[in-house]
Amino acid sequence: MNKFLKIVLSVAFAALFLWLAFRNVEFSEILEASKGMSYGWLFPFFISMMIAHYTRAERWRMLFNDGGVIPHRWTLFTGVMFGYLTNIPFPRLGEVARPVYVARQVGESNSKIIGTIVLERLVDVVSMLLIMAVVGITLVSDPEVLSRLFGVDVTDPEVYTSILKWLFIGTIVVTVIGFILVKLVAKLSTEEGKLGAFITKVRETARSFFQGVLSIRKLKNWPLFVLYTGIIWVFYICMMYIPFWMFDLHTYFDLSFADAIVLTMVSAVGISIPTPGGIGSYHLFITYSLFVLYAVPEVTGLAFATITHAVTLILVLLVAPVCLAIDKFVVLRKEAASK
Repeated sequence: MNKFLKIVLSVAFAALFLWLAFRNVEFSEILEASKGMSYGWLFPFFISMMIAHYTRAERWRMLFNDGGVIPHRWTLFTGVMFGYLTNIPFPRLGEVARPVYVARQVGESNSKIIGTIVLERLVDVVSMLLIMAVVGITLVSDPEVLSRLFGVDVTDPEVYTSILKWLFIGTIVVTVIGFILVKLVAKLSTEEGKLGAFITKVRETARSFFQGVLSIRKLKNWPLFVLYTGIIWVFYICMMYIPFWMFDLHTYFDLSFADAIVLTMVSAVGISIPTPGGIGSYHLFITYSLFVLYAVPEVTGLAFATITHAVTLILVLLVAPVCLAIDKFVVLRKEAASK
């Protein structure tokens, strides 16, 4: 019932964002704005997406450094694609489906590999915040634009005071709850019977999970890990920049690679909202940002968001099943060779 409720809420969010994005635009206007667009951007867009996802798999592989099983590159890449495929109908579930798939393929602990995913996402969040800081500095010369974009007065010191206050309160609450849970688990694990056995199993699972999270301590090649992270973001930005040429946005509105960085950060926020495959939230955020920041007409911005998002989903729907089939074949052949 809980999963069903989450799915219903995610679909409701998607419907709300789609309505907000399309409420002032006729579908015929979007079709008209799409006429004459160049389809030549599709191939470099596809290549950029594949490089970004494959590099993510390579970076993930570096976290398997505890002397245990190191999954095959193709298995990890398939896991990445399977995660994106799962996120389309089930928001955020792909973050669990990806490590579970790989764990089953290599016979490793689910909780340990999930720990590596948590670590990977923390790295992504930190790198995204750093890029956002750079973006914010480049836009700070016009605080009115930032205020319109975020819906708050960025020149008001009370805004930052409030953010810091709630961050501090949240940190204290999480720390206290974590401390209480650790003490409670330690006490209950000394009990005999089924409860004690269950708590012991929870402790073992948590230990395995944190082993994955803390795998970064044993990272042998930091420069390569950082390089992979940079490559991932560069090609994410390319996936935003290349479609500019589809609508000639680089000509009519002078949009550059730097502007693609800004929109990539905006899209990252939109996709983080739990809607199926980022449907609705991506459309609204990109359309609104193009209009506020670059005066791109709402119809053009919405056509841009709709087509780029649709192409991304279609590519995932086409590539992920092929990866799953190939990975299954590779595993079967490996098992046959070991007999």
